[in-house]
Amino acid sequence: MTSVDALTFDDLTPDDMEAVLSLSGEAGWTQVADDWRLMMGLGYCAGFRDPSGVPIASGVALPMDDRYGWISMILVTKSWQRKGLATKLVDKCCDWLEERGITPLLDATPAGRTVYSQMGFHDLLGISRWRREGGVSGGKAMASPAQAEALTWIAYYDAKVFGAYRPSILGDLMTRGPAFVADHEAGFLLGREGRGVTQLGPVSANDEAAAKNLLDTAIASISGTITIDAFDAQEGFASHLMACGFTVQRGFTRMIRGTVRTMGDPALAYAAAGPELG
Repeated sequence: MTSVDALTFDDLTPDDMEAVLSLSGEAGWTQVADDWRLMMGLGYCAGFRDPSGVPIASGVALPMDDRYGWISMILVTKSWQRKGLATKLVDKCCDWLEERGITPLLDATPAGRTVYSQMGFHDLLGISRWRREGGVSGGKAMASPAQAEALTWIAYYDAKVFGAYRPSILGDLMTRGPAFVADHEAGFLLGREGRGVTQLGPVSANDEAAAKNLLDTAIASISGTITIDAFDAQEGFASHLMACGFTVQRGFTRMIRGTVRTMGDPALAYAAAGPELG
């Protein structure tokens, strides 16, 4: 095999879409071209290319605002794994953010958490991915569809809950999947269509009842398989997910690098947007 020294590190652009979709597909992840375009358009997407110029590894640094940024899509094709490329990609993405004064965050798998802990990341929150197969009955329409003009208050509400102002990301999600709001601006739910699945999140609400109503409304609008990355601290919401036919697939840990140890208002956070979007 060609040595790592023969690889080149380079920006990844929409011209590389076929290759990056292959990377995420090989890993069993659900991102579609719209996800990659969003991250490439708003952030820094780079990776390693083999001598023929084909991307064999990727990483994304996605600024949320001028304070916080997300690291994701750390992917290495199988034949190039266990050669240190993933760690190099995380380092490069962290450097890109920190050179701009932006604090890096990420959602780590259990295996990744061990590595990232050694790279200066610290735990913030626990997350579980729940999955509901298509064809399961249930769900009631109890919240209202989000109209385009709702983006203004949704973005400010999200900034209070999530801890960073990200209207461009939320606006993109509002055009791509389920989007519902609770009465009196008491919460919202967004989502997006992925490869073979609808990903719900973020879900933020003033109270558990509003969060459950938003979830029920989304379920009623979807016939296929659903996933949602729910925060472990919201035990009542987790019980409702179970009652609605969801089962836990895997866990994540939200981590941050730097001196910050709290972010946003976790009491109002019920589900994340996903490991690639925070």
